[in-house]
Amino acid sequence: MDSLKRELLIRKQSLEKAIEKAVDVIRAAPDGSLQIDSSKKFARYFLIPPNSSNRVYISDKESDFATRLANKEYAEKLLERAKSELNEIERYLARLDRKSADQIYSQLKPARRQLVTPIMLDGKTSRERWCSQSYEKSSNHPEHLRFQTRRGELVRSKSEAFIANIYFEYGIPYRYECSLALRENVILHPDFTILDTLHRRIVYHEHLGCLDKPDYIEEQMWKFREYRKNGIYIGKNLIITGETEGYPFNPEQFRSSVREIFLV
Repeated sequence: MDSLKRELLIRKQSLEKAIEKAVDVIRAAPDGSLQIDSSKKFARYFLIPPNSSNRVYISDKESDFATRLANKEYAEKLLERAKSELNEIERYLARLDRKSADQIYSQLKPARRQLVTPIMLDGKTSRERWCSQSYEKSSNHPEHLRFQTRRGELVRSKSEAFIANIYFEYGIPYRYECSLALRENVILHPDFTILDTLHRRIVYHEHLGCLDKPDYIEEQMWKFREYRKNGIYIGKNLIITGETEGYPFNPEQFRSSVREIFLV
């Protein structure tokens, strides 16, 4: 429901901008309406003045006048329909705030909530439950965990600390090196496992910190093959960032990507 509400708010904003622009076009347009006669080889344009049935021919030299009339009538039709759609969206958003099915579980009294297995959850409750769950972490080379994040955990590189801090800054729930069981008894530990509350999905993030090392690339290619075999694809539910000595990780570019993927 959170994703639906966000999409409706985006549509609402788009309609409000369109209405504002349509009003400007109408105000700047000349009086009267446009009539187009296509009975001959070439279309001819006529002005119908206000409160008159007589028409005035618009010559080729006055084509801009015809264009402004056509744009005015288009803007008038768009304005009417956009206002109607905007009104429906506002009414539906008001109903969502009062009667969303996602909120039923969180509105139960605590004693009853303990007995219930939720079917639907609102975004806040889903996030709280996910963040409160314990998870198995990677036990590989704990001595390499040397860089502390703002959340207080240790990660393996400065770049991973940047990534963790950006997720933390935007309030995006994540798990670091959480165990992921795949088919054929394959166990991976993605650098970050992310709860995408807007789209109600889990997204994995691998940061490739040594792209200038052939052996490292071979290992990552094997890992991506295993991801694909289990329905985890780059561009769908797998984020890839990387760096080399000559091209270090860029936190600001990543920050922009995070906003586009998880917040817009």
